[in-house]
Amino acid sequence: MQIEHNCPLCASPNSSQRLFSNNVYQGRQDQKVFRCHICDLTYLFPKLSTEEKEKFYRDDFQDFMAGRASNSGEDGWLESLEHIQHNEPQRKRRMRYLEPHLPNQGGRILDIGCSSGFMLFPLAERGFDCTGIEPTKYFADFMNSSNIKCFENHEDLMRSQHLKQGFDLIMHFFVADQTTDTFKFIEKQIPLLREGGKIIFEVNSTDDPMISLYKLEAFDRFYWAVSQNYFFSYKSFKYLIEKFNMEFEIIQDQRYDLSNHLVWASDGKPGGMGRFTNVLGKEIEENYKQALIKSGHCDTLIGILKKPK
Repeated sequence: MQIEHNCPLCASPNSSQRLFSNNVYQGRQDQKVFRCHICDLTYLFPKLSTEEKEKFYRDDFQDFMAGRASNSGEDGWLESLEHIQHNEPQRKRRMRYLEPHLPNQGGRILDIGCSSGFMLFPLAERGFDCTGIEPTKYFADFMNSSNIKCFENHEDLMRSQHLKQGFDLIMHFFVADQTTDTFKFIEKQIPLLREGGKIIFEVNSTDDPMISLYKLEAFDRFYWAVSQNYFFSYKSFKYLIEKFNMEFEIIQDQRYDLSNHLVWASDGKPGGMGRFTNVLGKEIEENYKQALIKSGHCDTLIGILKKPK
């Protein structure tokens, strides 16, 4: 018998929740994916307990991500230097929208869930005061040994003298949608900001054309991962952002290219980034991404929150 539950974002009752997918990648048999008719949030239910989540990120997350990436060879989760190298295209993509929001040189930047620090190392080289939070001990140790202060969790940062100066920019990428409570996760970051400081974060979008347009069964089996509690559309993301009563901006972006989508359609698995670019040409690949962004069928949402001065 199904347990009745309310929407974890807008608290709409069980009658407004519908089963969206039976597929939870490496999930338990009782876990399903639901969508709220009111705010459009898609979410895992039941989600992992706090204790299960902590153990997952402490002990299993690196192997979990390596297993997902091993099919594609795109993410390089096994070694820190390999991870930095493989994520250089993602760093460049993010810097296109981050650049206008960077603080003055010497400003303080916090990256939550910084993994290997591939976003922070180039910023530190430019003169920013960079700090990371990373629960995977392997990456946290690598960061600290590379002269960028890294805490294993939020509580360790809060107990540190390092916190007293505050931050000009707090950023995190595909972390907020994996937390136990996305609103509370972001809400507790606001006091850490200096006046005029910003929180900039990315989440996966269920407006992804693989879900919203092409509806590929193989992608459905892969996408809803047990590591992620919440899956936002533009509508539900805006609902979340507006709850903070702060100046905000939402940017839509597309990470994966036409080659990737063609491989999913033909082979039913990841690993196609750039595979046909030498034939299609970079212009077609980029035009495809821009068409998806323009139509609102894109795979990434970026939120920007600004603290008043």
